Amino acid sequence: MRKVLLYPLIATVCLAVLIVFVPGRGPNIVPVALFYEEADLSSTIVSRQSLQAVVLAMEFFNSRSGSHTFLPVPFSGIDMETSMQEAASRKAVAIVGGINTSFASLLADAARRAGLPTICLAPGKYLARPDDLVFRSRPDSGGKELGRTAKRMGIRSYTAVVSGFNVRFVQDFVRDFESGAGMPPKRTIFFKGALDTRAADLGGANASSDAVLLVLPDWLAGIAAREINAQAPEMMIFASNWAISHRTGQLAESLGDRLVIAATTHRQWDSAGNEFLRFVEDTYGRRLTAITLSTGYDTVAMLDAAIRNADSNAPKDISAALKRLRAVPTVGGVVSVDANGDMRQSVSLFSLDGRTWKRLPETAETSVPQEPTPELR
Repeated sequence: MRKVLLYPLIATVCLAVLIVFVPGRGPNIVPVALFYEEADLSSTIVSRQSLQAVVLAMEFFNSRSGSHTFLPVPFSGIDMETSMQEAASRKAVAIVGGINTSFASLLADAARRAGLPTICLAPGKYLARPDDLVFRSRPDSGGKELGRTAKRMGIRSYTAVVSGFNVRFVQDFVRDFESGAGMPPKRTIFFKGALDTRAADLGGANASSDAVLLVLPDWLAGIAAREINAQAPEMMIFASNWAISHRTGQLAESLGDRLVIAATTHRQWDSAGNEFLRFVEDTYGRRLTAITLSTGYDTVAMLDAAIRNADSNAPKDISAALKRLRAVPTVGGVVSVDANGDMRQSVSLFSLDGRTWKRLPETAETSVPQEPTPELR
């Protein structure tokens, strides 16, 4: 019988405890603090699923490593300074978290004061700095490529429908899309949360535009897409990667290829032979998208590469090893790491096929070329 997906963290912790207390020399235990944004209601599901993907990847890497074992140490709450002290007392070697750009910035600053490196899950230019302890597996939001796609499709005008939450990400994404499309939005609508105002918020979105850009969290994006589809069934809809979860498909499944997103996910994640996807399916039953699982995998792959090259488990040594990284072996090849500590990967386009995100066949992946890896994890 398959275990429920909510249990991977418990299973991994129990495994690590057994290793610690069984007599004899075992693998190196590597505690990693996972920060969940409990107070950020706009990104709750996306944040939770991203960290679930990280825990699943840790368990997968643990099952294939004899040298070290990742031990996830979960934290939630807004008192970051106290949490950092607790993370340090538990010998955490690094911090993982921060899907929301504003939260990620606060998290990174608190971790820096505590001397802990952070692998941040938030994309965008704001966190791209070479002089900090922030490293990222998904620095590109895909906004520019999505804008280029709109331009190639002949879109001449668009309305941006945005959230009042996660403002820095929203602003960066709209600017990136504008840069790729070669034009600013004709109109910007702030989509409110109250049920009785949603249709009014979107009223007129299709009056003078060829397309709509949604920069909204997953459930709002699904609702907005459904409302727009009801008013303008032929309208093309582009959405930020903030919209990626299973809930978007449940709410907007009828849109099919008229709802397009951009995400950093290699083509090998489409393969039925992907070992990590098989591991998740066989062990827990897959309820996360391959896009989300790939983010968790690459985050752990980045940390794994640093652990293997660090002098010790001391955070300063892990930080130094992360700063030295110039490449990370992962699914699909060896990915380069830039001077900011960010992995540079391809951006692909996806649309809905029923309730599932499927890669568009005409996608032109744009990135630094990747070297093939001789052994796929």
